Amino acid sequence: MEDGYTDSQEIAKPLGLSLTYFKRFIEIHGGRTAFEGLSTGAVCSQFLLPYTATTKLSLVEHVRQLPDGHLYAKPATWFVSHAWSYLFLDVVDALTDFFQENDLDESLAVWFCTFCNNQHAIQDQIYDFEHWFGIFRSSLRAIGNVVMVMSPWNDPVTLKRTWCVFEVYASVVENARFEIAMGRSQKASLIQDIQVRGAFHEMLSTIKSDKSETTVPSDRDGIFRLIRDEVGFVELDRMVFDVMEKWMFRSIDHEIDAAPTTEIQADWIMVKGNLLQDKGEYAQAKDAFQTAYEIYRRDFGEDCPDTWKALAELARSKLTLDHPLDEIEVILEEVLRHDIRLLSKDHEDTLASMNNLGGTYSRQGKFDIALPLLMECYERRRHVLGEEHQSVRNTMAEISIVLDNQNRLDDSLEWSLRCFELQTRVCGADHPDTGRMQNNLAMSYLLLGNFTSALPHLKAAHEALRRSLGPAHLITLMTQANLGNACRLVGDYTTAEEILLDSLEHDLSSQVVKTRCLTNMGLLWLSTCQYDKAMACYKEALDITAAAYGRKHPSYARSLPPMFTIKMKMGCFEHLEEIAAFEMELVDTQWTQDSWKDSMACHGCRREIHGKLFACSQCPPHALRFCHACIDLNKPASYCKHGADAIESTKPPQRYLHEQRLHIMAKNSNWVEYEQQYAIYRAYCDDKQVAESERLAKLDMGGTTMDGHLNGRCCETCWFL
Repeated sequence: MEDGYTDSQEIAKPLGLSLTYFKRFIEIHGGRTAFEGLSTGAVCSQFLLPYTATTKLSLVEHVRQLPDGHLYAKPATWFVSHAWSYLFLDVVDALTDFFQENDLDESLAVWFCTFCNNQHAIQDQIYDFEHWFGIFRSSLRAIGNVVMVMSPWNDPVTLKRTWCVFEVYASVVENARFEIAMGRSQKASLIQDIQVRGAFHEMLSTIKSDKSETTVPSDRDGIFRLIRDEVGFVELDRMVFDVMEKWMFRSIDHEIDAAPTTEIQADWIMVKGNLLQDKGEYAQAKDAFQTAYEIYRRDFGEDCPDTWKALAELARSKLTLDHPLDEIEVILEEVLRHDIRLLSKDHEDTLASMNNLGGTYSRQGKFDIALPLLMECYERRRHVLGEEHQSVRNTMAEISIVLDNQNRLDDSLEWSLRCFELQTRVCGADHPDTGRMQNNLAMSYLLLGNFTSALPHLKAAHEALRRSLGPAHLITLMTQANLGNACRLVGDYTTAEEILLDSLEHDLSSQVVKTRCLTNMGLLWLSTCQYDKAMACYKEALDITAAAYGRKHPSYARSLPPMFTIKMKMGCFEHLEEIAAFEMELVDTQWTQDSWKDSMACHGCRREIHGKLFACSQCPPHALRFCHACIDLNKPASYCKHGADAIESTKPPQRYLHEQRLHIMAKNSNWVEYEQQYAIYRAYCDDKQVAESERLAKLDMGGTTMDGHLNGRCCETCWFL
């Protein structure tokens, strides 16, 4: 839409009224008592319209004609975004505090639509969208600074009015400075609310500009069309959130500096640490928790529960920053002992420590220890806090993760689904924790092979998290990596590549998130037959995992099957040294059986696959997999429509490598070593009870089988997950 200006034109600032005149206007009409309880709209009808009745001008033009008008009517330096339903005195007080906080002189003028638009003309005529669009955007462009009055702080009326949302949009496209102002009551409310964990996430879920409304529906349609075409609602909300975050941190820092005692100071440092943790600033959060812990321990000792609460939060931040899990386990076990001693097992802090320790056991692969601890925590939290408490759902999410890792996928889906439904009912679809739990639900569907059910959940979760936490938050990036893989699994490689490449563009400080992005990117390159790229991604991912957890960790073992596939595709196992190296990998991960790891269970029966693994060669690699019994029952038909002819089998890695070594030795006529290796292979098959029909026939020195047939190698394609 054209508004009559180009970037090269010099735009004159529109006239505004100084903040001093706002206060003079109040004095002229009876002082603050006369304005008590009046909205801006009421002030317009009761005072402004009668006051300007003689000239029928806007207030700014009316004042400009007065003898001292030049003192008040000046080129505006700030554009004020507000709601007419706000109490007028609250708006004036908010602007007064804003000017003081930013060292602005009250003689500076602001553009305030009530004062700067001709209210008489508006009464007599209805103007279309283009009229107001031109006024607001050209005024904002010329002024270059926007201050939005927000009330209440965590669900502001301004962002429920589409014209105010338009002013945020215009701030973005015009690259204007955007700030917020709050009245004293709202500041007090903010200070009170942010001391409660979860207030920040609650604010993120309630502020949503695409839910705003206008009196004239066509105005909303026009504004929304502009926003979608030029900016997008996510960027609009993110700008508001960024300014709100700065406001909250400034308020917290003020409380820390003004704290009358070290105890109150440490309490506020804990509030800051929790906010940093929620925001994804994990290193800064760790520093805050470390400082608070040192204050509590120094001044109040080991019998102060806050000492251990601070240490628990410090351990939690270290977990996010990929500190050694053994170190975190020791800390949390100590914290839990002291919490029970000082507070009892049913105290909220004790239960938080129990949940964190259970989650740590889970990440260590100690699932048999993690699950009973988390189940106890869940039952106690539900009894003490009630099922609708956020912490109850956090424990439910941890339980579903453990069940996934134990290959109890149907149980995990039940917990994930119940958790997500409860979360949505209590907090709504836009809450950051709802997005996180929707991601977990989608992962349950992915593990079950239900890719089409997972995809819409991941799309919704990613969109919600991009808006609330931001595109660079680690939780958002983890969900984005999962979304990219889901697109791959349904065969949409183009979208998957776009999503996964974007995820790798970010600064991936978390080893867990970086590994997920790399492995999913590697799977995509494998799917598109770009094996060199797949190898590079998987090698980097395995190196990170080995350094962080060691080669015996379940996460490392889960990454080996795709690497096995990549090496097969690249012909790596045509070399004896590559075979030996990968056999060592299998030994390190304790994968020496003629079967597939629990993470490679059959999609048909959910059981461990013994012997050959069967998969569809037409589906994306590492998607669906089945055991021999489920192939006989035609279970792949429930997941895939490519038919039985597309099914291919792959022998377990250990057996495959044994046979590949024998092929190489026979090819090189190295018959002495061949005899030795075949004896080892035969002993392996006998020990693992491999069927005679699946065993490699022994060759004689002429390269024929012992029954006289020429050796024919069967090329088996590895398409498993």
